[in-house]
Formats: sequence, structure tokens, C-alpha cells
Amino acid sequence: MITAFVRTIILYFLIVVGMRLMGKRQVSQLQNSELVVTLLLSELAVLPIQEEEKSLWVSLAPMAALVACELLVAVLMLKSGRFRQLVCGSPT
Repeated sequence: MITAFVRTIILYFLIVVGMRLMGKRQVSQLQNSELVVTLLLSELAVLPIQEEEKSLWVSLAPMAALVACELLVAVLMLKSGRFRQLVCGSPT
């Protein structure tokens, strides 16, 4: 029981740090890729909390990879209008 509590607290702070690194805004202002990463981060955070026999690294390594990918996509969208159009599309 205490292990799940400690893991929850650790993952909470790591997700907050990851979201701050990605520069998240309000939910209504999220790009498609940002929304997908947010949902995937929440799914990955649940794994070590539910299954105490799994290591935190089972979840932390993919979470770090997702944050890095999102930062890369954000930089590419900033530099390339075509890439931004491909990822974001156009409003209808």
C-alpha cells in the first residue's frame, strides 16, 4: 500500500516536470500531437502504480522518450511550415 502511494507521488512530480518541459497550455489550446502525448503519459504512469512488482523504470524510460519526441516535434513545427501543416492540419 505504501509503495503505491510513494510511486504515485514520484510519478505525479515527474509528469508535472515533463509537462512543464513541453510547455503545455490549456487543454483547449493543445495541438494534436500534444494531446496524444498527454494521454500516453497518463497511461504509462498507471503501469507501475497498479503492478507493484514492476520497476518504475518500466514507465519512466518510455515517458522520457515521449517528452523528447514531443520536444523534437515542437521544434520541427516551429522551423517548418509544411511539417506543422502535416501534423496539425487545417481547421474546418
